[in-house]
Amino acid sequence: MNIPRPINKLFLFVLMILTGSLAVGQNDVLPTYQNYTEDAREVAYLHLNKSTYVKGEAIGFTAYVFDKKDKKPSNLTTNLYVSIEDKNDKTIAKKLIRIMDGVGSNTFVVDSTFTSGYYTIKAYTNWMLNFTEQNHYVESIRIIDPESEKYIEKETTANQLDAQFLPESGHLLHGVMNTVGVVVKDNLGYGVPNIEGTVFGKNDEVLTAFKTNKLGIGKFPLFAEINTDYRIKLNYGNKDFNFNLNQRTEKKGVIISLNRNKSKVFVSIVTNTESLDLTKNKGYSLLWHNGDKSTLMDVNFTDNATVTIGIELASASPGVNILTLFNENNQPIAERLFFNYEGINMLKSNEISASKTKDSVAVALNFKNIDADALSNISISVLPEETISYNKHHNIVSYLYLQPYINGEIEQAKYYFTDIDAKKQFELDNLLITQGWSSYNWNTLFNAPERLNYTFEQGIRYKVNINSQNNEPTSSYLMHAVGETDPQVFNVNKNDKSFMIDNVFPMENDRLYLSKVKSNDVLESAKLYVQSFPNAIPKLSAKSVYLNPKFDYNISTSLNNAIQFEKLNDMQQLAEITVSTRVSKTKTRIQKLGEHKYGKIKIVEEADRMSFGTLTDYLHFLGLTVDESDGGFALFLGYSGLKNNSTANYGASGGTPSSSSSSADNMINNEVKIRPMTVFLDDIQLVDQSMLNQYPLNNVDYVEINRTGMGNGARGASGVVKIYSYYGSDLQDNRKTGLGVDLPLAFSVEKKFYVPKYQYYTDDFYKQYGTVDWKPKLIPDANGNIKFSIAKPKVPVTLYIEGIVNDGSVIYEEKTILLDSHF
Repeated sequence: MNIPRPINKLFLFVLMILTGSLAVGQNDVLPTYQNYTEDAREVAYLHLNKSTYVKGEAIGFTAYVFDKKDKKPSNLTTNLYVSIEDKNDKTIAKKLIRIMDGVGSNTFVVDSTFTSGYYTIKAYTNWMLNFTEQNHYVESIRIIDPESEKYIEKETTANQLDAQFLPESGHLLHGVMNTVGVVVKDNLGYGVPNIEGTVFGKNDEVLTAFKTNKLGIGKFPLFAEINTDYRIKLNYGNKDFNFNLNQRTEKKGVIISLNRNKSKVFVSIVTNTESLDLTKNKGYSLLWHNGDKSTLMDVNFTDNATVTIGIELASASPGVNILTLFNENNQPIAERLFFNYEGINMLKSNEISASKTKDSVAVALNFKNIDADALSNISISVLPEETISYNKHHNIVSYLYLQPYINGEIEQAKYYFTDIDAKKQFELDNLLITQGWSSYNWNTLFNAPERLNYTFEQGIRYKVNINSQNNEPTSSYLMHAVGETDPQVFNVNKNDKSFMIDNVFPMENDRLYLSKVKSNDVLESAKLYVQSFPNAIPKLSAKSVYLNPKFDYNISTSLNNAIQFEKLNDMQQLAEITVSTRVSKTKTRIQKLGEHKYGKIKIVEEADRMSFGTLTDYLHFLGLTVDESDGGFALFLGYSGLKNNSTANYGASGGTPSSSSSSADNMINNEVKIRPMTVFLDDIQLVDQSMLNQYPLNNVDYVEINRTGMGNGARGASGVVKIYSYYGSDLQDNRKTGLGVDLPLAFSVEKKFYVPKYQYYTDDFYKQYGTVDWKPKLIPDANGNIKFSIAKPKVPVTLYIEGIVNDGSVIYEEKTILLDSHF
């Protein structure tokens, strides 16, 4: 699927041309690049509630999928694959997540399949498998298993360094001033802060000095000369470390040098005296691009060795801009990246308030600048203020605007997008010097296949093969409602051997029911064979770069004494008596039936059958309101304004009230504004519910009452009731009218996040590792307000807030609630 997009030229402000000439031109590079980038791209990001988890906790996440080009939520894909892999790349857990308006959410339970160590969590769409750039999400998390890790010990760093010295644009050129980026890391791969270094040339002459920032990154100028060995001395932990530069100085060549001020970027394309005769009047070109917009400029050297241009930042694309220099043979020979903060709309909340209730805290946030007409979603992780379990390297801004364009891993990338000032802009530019080439592989780009092998996915597609001989001119088949997909009828011609069902959204444990529709509209089981596309979660084979979360924690408390949710298996079992045995069996069955379901299971027992003659009486006993007027049947969530057997005219299908509704009905429409619940019988949605009027309770095994309707999409807005037949009852099992198909792949049911219970709520373990709450989907009202409640914490808490707006705005901030000031 190709989605062509117009190529918008970037407007250049030509500040000056010191020597040579500059013109906009075209050669084979630009059409090849445009052909490669014209297809849509997506970027996936997960907002995880933490980065360090204790076995027994839940990993909560909100998934965001963006259009890479305009940075808005993507509407092209609804299927997102999320997997967790161990250090050996073995998949431990995986899910298919439904994405709507660019957003989805779910949880993983850290169960017995996990042991102590690092794991990687990945998120990707099928479409992303076409490309080599890291548009998928990958980040490392740390798992702690108290059974094998009784104490949490600090990871120690040895007194050794790994230092890399990387020339700007990839080359050192003889006889000109070069810039060399510096990266200094410890033995665990993390940057070493504030290292001072000295650069030595011939005869140990001191040439210059530098100092790394808090993440171990710096740079220094170097007038490079051939046949000269350069040495760098670093001092760390009262010990000197000596390194060779290990970069060959080229006698001839061309490099890119970049400088900037508040409003402009100055790009210098530099050669030396030795190269001038070779480069003069040759067809060099500079491609300025970002995976969407592109401009190709001819660069011609004349009598001197430098061509300089100025670029207005207001004209540059927000985020990473890439400058790639090509020689006369269209070979890329140098590349330089720069970052433009202008145009990135990062929203901040204006105020926060917290008020105490009996056992909880009501929190309110306000985003005054949010577009109330644009769809948006905000996710918030609530953790103790002293937490050290939220140590992600990325936030939503860095993963959308920076990581997809970079080849290497970035430590604490979120640092560059928190409290942004001139210092951080300068440090980010130093980081980009050390990154070398961008994520666009030019060999791949020039040899890209004409067709893309992986398509956008919107739900699951089924090919239904007809096994029986069909002698009728046309036949009709009914797909019963499944998951969040409504029933559909398919008319098939006599010679057709199959038909396709598109955009189906089955949920876990759903079955696909298909029936043949006879001439009198009676349903019968059909002889069909069903194939699913996709039928499994694909493996992501693309290269991933990431860093483990820094794990430098130390806590003296024994983990087995600190967490209550790990002690459930140690509870003493009481001796059984006759009554408790029966109750235990019922509870066990309820627990089993309730797995992967949102609703509450109610098993119909013999006492119920004796007490209630009909399903209506039983449901009314369970707190639902049933309307059987005029032979119809409609269920409601027990609103007092609607009485059992009221005069409302809902009709046989359980539809909306007619215009002749009674005053009670008007109260429902105008004041309570409710709709009937959705009803399933044996997993098949009943469009005509009148068959349940005076339905014998003897025919019912159990019911599932899902008051929230969660997991059923818009169809569940007023709640869902699922009724299951009692085998051996007087009526035929409804499931026998349709072919039930087990589905190889389905969407994961969105489960409520489980907040662990702790032995203590003020000790070091809770302050450093505890979870207060996780709010995956919060939607601002028309005034930009967000309100939610959390259990009343005993320590100050911090809110880790991320989100998106459909206009392309992004949200990232951390806010602490100081409880003493509120309570």
